[in-house]
Order: sequence, then structure tokens, then C-alpha cells
Amino acid sequence: MKQWIAATLVIACWLPVASLAEQQIQDLDQLLTAVKQQQAEQRELNRQREREFLFDKRQQQQLLQKARSDFEKYQQENQPLLAITDKNADELARLEKELSGVVGDMGDVSNTFREFAGDFSAVLRESMVSAQFPKRLEQAQALADADIQASIEEIQALWLLLQEDMTESGKVAQFPAAVIDSAGAMQSVDVLRVGVFSAWSSGDFLRYVPETAELLSLSRQPPMRYRNAAREFAQADSGIYTLAIDPTRGSLLGMLSFTPDLRERIEQGGTIGFIIIGLGMLGIALTLWRLVYLLGVSRRINRQLRTVSVPTASNPLGRVLLAVEGLSVEDDELVQLKLDEAVLAEIPALERGNGLIKLFAATSPLLGLLGTVTGMILTFQAISLFGTGDPKLMAGGISQALMTTVLGLVVAIPLLFGHSVVAYLSRVMVQRLDEQCAGVLARSAEKQEP
Repeated sequence: MKQWIAATLVIACWLPVASLAEQQIQDLDQLLTAVKQQQAEQRELNRQREREFLFDKRQQQQLLQKARSDFEKYQQENQPLLAITDKNADELARLEKELSGVVGDMGDVSNTFREFAGDFSAVLRESMVSAQFPKRLEQAQALADADIQASIEEIQALWLLLQEDMTESGKVAQFPAAVIDSAGAMQSVDVLRVGVFSAWSSGDFLRYVPETAELLSLSRQPPMRYRNAAREFAQADSGIYTLAIDPTRGSLLGMLSFTPDLRERIEQGGTIGFIIIGLGMLGIALTLWRLVYLLGVSRRINRQLRTVSVPTASNPLGRVLLAVEGLSVEDDELVQLKLDEAVLAEIPALERGNGLIKLFAATSPLLGLLGTVTGMILTFQAISLFGTGDPKLMAGGISQALMTTVLGLVVAIPLLFGHSVVAYLSRVMVQRLDEQCAGVLARSAEKQEP
């Protein structure tokens, strides 16, 4: 402060000189007088300024003292607030740490939720219930694809979908749905669903396609008894019914389309299979014809036995009796020869075709064995050309080998039974003719006795 005052005085000393330079000084006395006057005025001005500076200094000190007292006062008042602030800072740090842990846990929960939602979405797509509720697939997929923290609403929505699937999986429901028929056309029909196992439409079995969430009518249906049972179950209001379901959720029904039917099985036998079938049909036709013929002959013989005294030519026994009619009973040798001749004449008609039926029965297994050998030859040729990597390449030869064996046995077994029956009937009738011939000779011997 003193240095500043001194600098001010120095500046003030130069001011009179400047003022005097402006005035016209006539002599040195005027100059001295003017200088003294100016110095007195300047001293008074400096004292006044010094008083002002000192007064301002005292005011500044008072203000400083007051500010210090106010600071101490406020500092004393703020001590409790500082403690509260420090306490709040510690609590805030603790809450931030707890929040970071909760956020980490929520991140784990959200990741687990999204992963479970993705797995459950795949389960829903494989479930047949989705054909009845197709919109839930989009909802489940949206829950799985979201990349934000899982909310309570999303968790509740997934829980509701899970509960709905569990409930509907144990129900027998009937609902309208779009079904693709075997021709590829889509029709809206009523579908009967039993849990997640099987579905029917008008008695036809349906297969669920998970890729498109659609129901497809099987190109090859199960046997009619299963379809009729499903139709009756769909039309019934109450009661207990027997119903066929697919416990593999469509796998068995899907394999049904790859299972060959009877015509395809026969075609697998190839040329030899058709030959065996032709022989079998011919042998069965011959057997049936011989059975009908022998049964007719047997009935006519039985009628002739009731009227032996009046023989007719419509049956073998009548013709045998007519052969010895009119002969003398005394000539036993001639009567016996005539009877033997008549019986021998009837035997070829009674035994006609028996040997051919037996030949067909014996030839069919041999043809089946031939087909087996040729099928195995085809199988080994496929192995030599393509190796054993693809079993389908060997399936043709194996199918022919097995089917020809099956066809040969199927044809031979009934033909053997048929041959036995036909041979038995013909043998019985030949025995009847022999018995009647013996009876004729016995009666002739009785007449010759005296």
C-alpha cells in the first residue's frame, strides 16, 4: 500500500511542473510561488487520498474479519451436514456395489431366459399343438431373439406359453385347420388331435410337418380298421372307444409311406416271382377244380349206394355195376375181371391232376430258391461295383432273394394241403369202388351156394 502511495506522490510532483509549463511565468518569484502553492495543494490531496486508503483498508479488514467469523460459523453449522454427506456417500457406494451385483445377476438370468426361450421355441415347433395355435411360434421366437434384459412381462409370457403347452398336450381337441391332401391341395377341415401324438381328418391319418407347422395327409394310410376307429371316435359324444395313436409323434406314420404294399412286394420278386405266382394260381385253380369234381362224384356215389339195385351211368359206381350186369353169376372169374376192368377205367378220372398239383407244390420252393440265388448274385454285383457304403444299392437284390423265397413257400404250402385233400378224396372213392366190387362178388358167391 505504501509503495502505491509513493508512486502516486511522484506522479503528483510532475503535475505542477506541467501546469506551470502551461502558464506564462514572468519571473522566478512567480515560479517559486506557483510551485509552493502546487506542492501544498498536492500534499493536501495526498493526505486526503491516504485517509481514504486507510479508511478502505480498515473496511477491508473488517470485512475480512467478518468473512472469517462467518466462515467459522458456517463451518460449525455444516459439520453435521458433512457427516451426513459422508454417510450418504458410503451408502451410495454400497448401493452402487449392490446394484452392480444385481445387474450382473440379472444379466445371467436374462441369458438363461433367452437360452431357455430358444430351446422352448424349438420344442413348440416340433409339437403338434402348434397346428392348433400357430401364433405362439412367433411369440416364442420373439422372446428368444430379444437382445435386452428380460422383463417380468416377458418371463410371465414364457411361463404362460409353457403352461398352455403342458395343458393342451394332455387334451383330445377338435379344431378347424388347413390340411394339405395327398394331391398337394390345401383344404380347411375339422381336425381331431389326441395330445401331441396323432391327428385325423375324416378318419384319415395326418402327419405334422414341423418345418412349416402344417398338417399333411398321408399318401399311404394305415389299414381301414384304424381309420374307421378314428372316424367313430370323432363322431361320438361319449363312451369308451379303442383308438390307434402314434407314440413316436409321427415317426411310425412317416415310415408308413416307405413301407411297400402287397403289389410292390410282388414286384420286388422280379420275373421269377411272377412265375411262382403264375404256377401258384394255376395249381390253386386246378386244386379247386379237382375238389369240386371229386365232391360232386362223391355225392353221386353216395346216392348210388342208396339204390345199388338200380345202377346208373352218371357215377363211377353205377358204371362199374353196369359193367357186370347181365353176366352169369356162375362165372366168377369173368365177373371179377369185368369189375377190375371197370374200376381201372374209373381210376384215371378220379386221380387226374393229382400229380400235376404235387409237381406245382414241389416246383414252387425250387423256384423260390432260384430267385434267392439270383438275388444274392445281384447283391454281390452291387457290392463289387459300389462297395458296402450305401445299403440301398444292395436292397434290390436282397428283396428279390427274400421275396422269391416267401412266394415259393406261400404257393407250396397251400398246394401241398390241396394235394393231400384231393388225393385223399380220390383214394376214398377208389376204396369205395373196391368195396362194392367185393360186395358184388360176395353176392354172386352166395347165389351159387345150393
